[in-house]
Amino acid sequence: MLKTDYIDVARGRTPADLNLIDCRMVDFFRGRIVDGAMVSIYRGYIVGVNDGLEARKTQDLGGKYLCPGLIDAHVHIESSLLSPVEYARMVAPRGTTAVIADPHEIANVLGHDGINWMLRASDGIPLDVYMMVPSCVPATHFDTAGASLFASDLARFARDERVLGLGEVMNYPGVLAGDPRVMDKISLFWEAGKAIDGHAPGLSGRDLSAYALSGIRSDHEATTPGEALAKLGKGMWIMARLGSSARDLENLIPAMNGETIRRMMLCTDDRHPNDIAAEGHIDAAVRALISGGVPFLDALRMACHNPALYYGLRRSGAIAPGYKADLVAFSDPADFRAELVLKAGEVIAKGGVPTAGYEKMGGSTLAPPLRDSVNIKWLEEKDFRIPDEGSLARVIEAQPGSIITGASLERPKVSEGLCVSDTERDIIKIFVIERHTGSGSIGKGFIRGLRMKRGAMGSTVSHDSHNMIIAGVDDASIFKAARRLNAMKGGFVITDGAEVLAELALPVAGLMSDKPASEVIAKLAEFEEFFRMEGMPGASPLMTLSFMALPVIPSLKITDKGLVDVDTFEQVSLFKMP
Repeated sequence: MLKTDYIDVARGRTPADLNLIDCRMVDFFRGRIVDGAMVSIYRGYIVGVNDGLEARKTQDLGGKYLCPGLIDAHVHIESSLLSPVEYARMVAPRGTTAVIADPHEIANVLGHDGINWMLRASDGIPLDVYMMVPSCVPATHFDTAGASLFASDLARFARDERVLGLGEVMNYPGVLAGDPRVMDKISLFWEAGKAIDGHAPGLSGRDLSAYALSGIRSDHEATTPGEALAKLGKGMWIMARLGSSARDLENLIPAMNGETIRRMMLCTDDRHPNDIAAEGHIDAAVRALISGGVPFLDALRMACHNPALYYGLRRSGAIAPGYKADLVAFSDPADFRAELVLKAGEVIAKGGVPTAGYEKMGGSTLAPPLRDSVNIKWLEEKDFRIPDEGSLARVIEAQPGSIITGASLERPKVSEGLCVSDTERDIIKIFVIERHTGSGSIGKGFIRGLRMKRGAMGSTVSHDSHNMIIAGVDDASIFKAARRLNAMKGGFVITDGAEVLAELALPVAGLMSDKPASEVIAKLAEFEEFFRMEGMPGASPLMTLSFMALPVIPSLKITDKGLVDVDTFEQVSLFKMP
């Protein structure tokens, strides 16, 4: 709560800390740019705009534009592969001053402890990390997660001021069926007056009405203008996504106009650090919108003002008295680049590089320790055999650049009574190994679209339960990948026979590195080089692989319990009997 000394400064009785002068200020309230503006700051908050206040320090912005800090409306920090501290070091210098994080990934591994760890690890850093409590732990009954969270487990989080609501409700069949376990969670946060995020790919008509009726007010899964407009018409907010694998933002530009943009936000959802380093974060989304013809004031409104409105961040998302002095200065509205970033009135980055002010605000905070989370049954190479059953097999049809898969029926290649990978037809074996309890459960299948010609690639990042997932051409490579992932306590690996070609250890819940972002990016470059040399499609084959175990996104997926037909929401056999 602001104290009376702020009022004294606003009235000119005592000097402000800082005056930013000669800036072109973005004013969302009147939809305009204010030229030659002066913004006065005191103890982290804006106390005056063009009020002629005196200040102890003045900074001339030389005619640069000034907008509020950018807000990522929906992100899984775990998908950056970085700890919150390292994640902040990457995104804050690019103008992101707040994120709405859903710790869904770590919660599916470590449950209540995982959520608490994310809150502690992100506290006191130069980035506001708000949380949406995961609604789907486990995501479905089709796979084995590391925990189960019910409404009673989430009640204490509903009272936490950094928790803004209930995270994406992916179990839309549960909502439509009135599942009491799902409805209890929704009711808990609805009654607390907090936001409830959605996740309903392709939902329309009466089902969409029923879904929105439950209290869910946002969706980040719209992939076409028509879908976005239909959901807007049902009273929902749309988050336009620019992730590493799912990049729907440009597709939604035709749905953006003077009216609809007032209920649209920007998010990254899942974005790898190499993409952040090469392209940017929410700033990259802003550039993409502007290059696609969206007026830059509208693009910025979606990037910082609208998320604050939707989530009830009453002191964020605008430049006006009483708002946080989280600000970004930039020169070219046609090519948005953060040149100066202020957090609570402190300059934390210049030219995309953290300053001494960044360190002063907690930029080097250490993450708390966390227990190991990769526990698999002792495996042997024979565990990865698939006996032929003499009929057609279901094949996952991966689509690089999309988390949506197709499904086909193919007669697998057979050798000595065993199904083997067929690189000529691009059909290779894929496995999901339960890694939370050591049960020994292994889902077996085939996938087309990765275009692997040799070896295997594996990961303990496999949405949403994050069991071990491996796709490969031969059993020896697959077996080696499983053993190496276990030894590293989780991560990414590429193998060829007994040889490890590339690896990245992710010992924090099998999801995040405990190393600096620069080391993680260097390791990822080794994977990218392999994918390039092998001619594998898509911007991020590792990300594509990670979504093959997501049984809430159509059409055919695989978990440790086997194949799931997401369209019918039922488990199906690998072989289809005639």
